[in-house]
Parts: sequence; structure tokens; C-alpha cells
Amino acid sequence: MVDKRSLPLVEVTPFLTQKANLKVYKNVGEWQVIAGELHVKKQLGGELTYSIEELNPYLNREAINPFILHSALLEGRKIKDDPHPTDAMDQLGKLEDGNVAELFFSLRTLRSPEEVLELLSDYDVKATSMAVFAGELKDFKLSTYSSSGADYMIPHLTLRPMVQFGDNHSLSLWHTFFSMDDGITDHVKQLIADVEWMTDNIKYNGVDEDKQRLAYLKKNGVQVYGASVTGPVRELEKLKEESEFWEFHLGRIEVWNWS
Repeated sequence: MVDKRSLPLVEVTPFLTQKANLKVYKNVGEWQVIAGELHVKKQLGGELTYSIEELNPYLNREAINPFILHSALLEGRKIKDDPHPTDAMDQLGKLEDGNVAELFFSLRTLRSPEEVLELLSDYDVKATSMAVFAGELKDFKLSTYSSSGADYMIPHLTLRPMVQFGDNHSLSLWHTFFSMDDGITDHVKQLIADVEWMTDNIKYNGVDEDKQRLAYLKKNGVQVYGASVTGPVRELEKLKEESEFWEFHLGRIEVWNWS
């Protein structure tokens, strides 16, 4: 997530190029842990460009896509077994109670975001994002993806807690987590609106694929095949009891901060 609440100090160069830096963070427990920096630049009369410098706390460890799209989901089937056990739950079991963490998991079937929140409602965790299936490898081919056997790791749209801006482009409303009480409809509408705006107004690498994703979502609705959650390590450990969840990946770990 990009920290949109603090107005950045905008630098103007002698050639009237505007530059600004914003913090990138992720939610771990109730901490907002800095994970990198967003560098933004706009030349006079030119286009806006940006890059993200990721802050990796470990040497020689590449960030990986934590969500698996199994071929069974592309064929409308349910994954019947877990051919790739992970050690995320073993790692969680070795952590003391006074810690919070983030955990990623994939789903055995395509689910609506509401169904995922319902499955999580019995646990003291908060959902922070969901991996959206938008017809990739089913309705259209992708220019880039990786695979291992029946597992696919693909570029995907991400359903995130909704952020809204006022008429003067100032931040007016934001959500840190999804909530069953608030529902998910507005978050989904915002995702569709954001992709519509992007594909209509910006030329970028992958815009044609995003147009196909948008057409698929408008026709079929939003379904997801994975989610990220955060909470106390003992609660995260309980998620292995949910038969619908598989391919767990452990993310950042922090000391206790949970109300």
C-alpha cells in the first residue's frame, strides 16, 4: 500500500520537473511496516512516471508471487489434494504467542470475496487483499507468467480495501482491512472503476491484457483464488483447519500489536 495520508514534499528541479517520494507499506498486525518507497516524476508538459523501490530485509531473497492458480480452477474443478505442502505452518508453530504476522493462502475453488470473508469470520484475523481471477489463461493468453506442473503464478488484479479521493484530489476515505460488517460491494466497485480509468486514460505495458480482464469481470463478476491476512500467530495457525485453504506462505512477522 502507498501512504496517501501524508502529503509528500514535492521537489521542483531547475528544468521544472516535479519529483516526490512516498512510503510503501504493508499491514502486519496493526503495524504499518515500511516495505519500500514510491518515486514519482512529472516533467513540464510531459507524462507522469513512477517506480517502486522495494525494501527487502533479507539478502539474496527475491520476492515471489505467493498465490497459486491451479489448472483445476481453469477447468472448473476443485483441487482435491495438496501436492505441494509448505512449511509455513511449521514456522508459525515455532513462534511465541506475542507475535503477529501476515499469511498468504490460495483457494481450492474460485470464490466470491464475500465467501472468503465468511470463511475467515470465525478467526481473529483481518483480510488485507485478494488475488482476482479475471480470465487469465482461460479466456485469453498472457504475455508473461510462470508455471510448475499444474500450478500457475500469474500477474493478476488485486482487490484491496477501498480508497477514495475528493473533488480536489485530497484523500477523503480509506479502509485498512476488509470488514464483514461493511460488506465488500463498494470495494469491488472501486476495483472496476480503477481499471476502467486506467485502461481509458493511461498507456502502459499490459493495458491490452487489462482491457480483457475488465471485460471478463463485467461479464462474470469478481471471483478470487487467494488472499492475504494478518493477525496473531496462534489465530493464523488455525487457518490450516479450513479445507478450502491451501499453499500457505508466511510473510512479515512483528511483535504484538493487536486490539
